[in-house]
Amino acid sequence: DDCASAVALDKWLRTDPKAQKSLSLVREQILTRDPGDGLQEQFPSSLPVGDVAFRLTYQFEPGKSNDGVSVTVPLPLINRVPRYRFEWLVPGLLRDKCIALIKGLPKALRKQLVPVPDVVDAALAELSADDVDLCSALAAQLKRQTGVRVSPSDWDLERLEDFYRMNIRVVDDRNKLLAQGRDLEALIEQFRGATPAASAASKSSPARKAITNWDFGELPEVWKSRSAGMEVHAYPALVDHGDRVDIELLDYPNEADLAHRRGFAALAMRNSAQTVRYLRKELLASNEAALALAGAGLERGAVVKDITMAALLSCLDDGARLPRDEAGFAAALSSTRGAWVPQAQTIERAVLNCLTSVAKARSQLGRLDAKAYKDSRSDIEVQLAGLFGDEHIMATPSVWLEQYPRYGKALLHRVERLSGQYPKDQKAMADLAPCLERLRVALDRYPGLLQLCDAAQQYRWMLEEFRVSLFAQQLGTRVAVSIKRLGEQWRQVEQWLADNPR
Repeated sequence: DDCASAVALDKWLRTDPKAQKSLSLVREQILTRDPGDGLQEQFPSSLPVGDVAFRLTYQFEPGKSNDGVSVTVPLPLINRVPRYRFEWLVPGLLRDKCIALIKGLPKALRKQLVPVPDVVDAALAELSADDVDLCSALAAQLKRQTGVRVSPSDWDLERLEDFYRMNIRVVDDRNKLLAQGRDLEALIEQFRGATPAASAASKSSPARKAITNWDFGELPEVWKSRSAGMEVHAYPALVDHGDRVDIELLDYPNEADLAHRRGFAALAMRNSAQTVRYLRKELLASNEAALALAGAGLERGAVVKDITMAALLSCLDDGARLPRDEAGFAAALSSTRGAWVPQAQTIERAVLNCLTSVAKARSQLGRLDAKAYKDSRSDIEVQLAGLFGDEHIMATPSVWLEQYPRYGKALLHRVERLSGQYPKDQKAMADLAPCLERLRVALDRYPGLLQLCDAAQQYRWMLEEFRVSLFAQQLGTRVAVSIKRLGEQWRQVEQWLADNPR
């Protein structure tokens, strides 16, 4: 039961041939035992994840590629494989894996976690297998129960036997093995781009290229097919590719909803040529707008297209799901005709007001020493990219587009005082930087997060309000904001991310 005995036992089990043979016999009995012997819960035949039940098989072949438990993943589902769930293996192997993980910890930590089996039993009593990192979940539980803090670098994962890693078998629709291994990320990278649309070729599939009219009947919310004997759910959506609109089968329902919204609007624009031509001709066409755009370093065509789409989406957002049939599409298109142009003009005024201040700010920056204030200049470019980057206006809710003029004024105020208050500017950036960074990291990991997660959308605009409070406090903020409030809001984002893993 003490640490020294545990270490000695572990060494004996790893080096003594008789011990290895005994262990092999035990493993063989476990892995070859009839599931009807009451072990179905410990060694199930499938692993349910969302709407998919991945098939599990067990082999006793020490040293071979498929030793232990294997999960079969049809190629159309490779993008939907849970990133962490497989680390938890099956109930019959999880306890032993956790024991092995703790025994691999540095001695200073390991000796505080004895007897190891009892510590693991106590931890697992409070944990449930989920799509979260096993080591992180185990470390958090150990900290709560024993006070021992285990950092990510303390786990010796290289020492862990392959038997304690799920073998992932990628197969085609005929169950032919395409690749297998225990490195999930490598397999995902190998088959990146394999989607239900590409893999589940079917004459009855709704997938189509270059849609110009809604002449394809009703677009189902879920498309079911079979691959390698498993039912595969895909989610049809209109997808905007800029120069064309396609119907594609996507992997996740929330991402399909997001893509469909954009694709729906793009198809509506293609069926509203007269309105689109008018807006392209009239929006930001004045001399004032030309000067503001030039001063801000923006190209008119891109901004006008962004405003046009933003106005259309605003008109379509009535709280209901977008239609998925021809009659509904026609009705939605008809309902926008009286509101689309006025809404575009409203957005235009807000954008132009902001751009006028941005142009002045850029002019002011140009008069400063080009080699000075590099950190402030960089931060300003980050802010402007967030306001006017590719299709950012379109992705911004109307309630925040209305605040653009104030954001422009706050930026100009900051630049006008930069040379005389540079230390204060640097202090403000130090407060802002970690708040920006955690959102940047989340967006890199979870594209579309701002549109999918209301809490993240609110956090993003709280950051913009935080900039106002830091650099132009006299302008006031639309919502109460502080480092503490941002932290509280970010915890909501983290909870959403935990509940909606990719």
